[in-house]
Amino acid sequence: MKKNYGFGFALAALLLAGIICLASAVPGDSDDIGILSTISLGSMYTDGTGDTASVSVVGSVTAPAGQNTFTATYRNVNDVDNDGQGAIYRLKVYDANGVPHTAEKKVDWATSGTISVSFNSQGSGDAQYELWCETHDWFDTTKATATDYGDLDYV
Repeated sequence: MKKNYGFGFALAALLLAGIICLASAVPGDSDDIGILSTISLGSMYTDGTGDTASVSVVGSVTAPAGQNTFTATYRNVNDVDNDGQGAIYRLKVYDANGVPHTAEKKVDWATSGTISVSFNSQGSGDAQYELWCETHDWFDTTKATATDYGDLDYV
C-alpha cells in the first residue's frame, strides 16, 4: 500500500519557514526596539518578628537609553503563612522625562524573590530610582519601614 506523505511534508515546510522567519528577526534590525537591558538596583529585607526593615541600593547606575528592565530582590523572614503579619516591597524607577514606573509586591509569609519594572526611557538624561519596604502586624500597623534612593543616568 502506498502512503501519502504530502501533508507531513507541507507541515514540515511551514514549520521550517516559521523558524527561519523568527531567526531572521534578531535584535539590531532598524525596526527593532533593541535588546532589553536588565539592571539590578539593590535589595530589600524585612523581619516580621524583629520588626525591622532595610534597603540597600547599588548606588549610581548608568543605563542605555531605550527599553530596560530594572530589578531589586526582596526577602521576608520570620513570618508564618497567612498570620496577618506581612511586608510590602516597592521599586520605583523614573524615566528620562521624570515619569515614575512602579512595581509593588505584598507578602504574608516568609519568602524571597525579585520585583521588576520594564519601560522605554524615552531618551537620555538624569533620573533616579527608589527602593522602599515595610513590615506590618495583623492590624496593618506599620512596624518598620526603609527607603533609599540612587542616581540613574540614561545614555
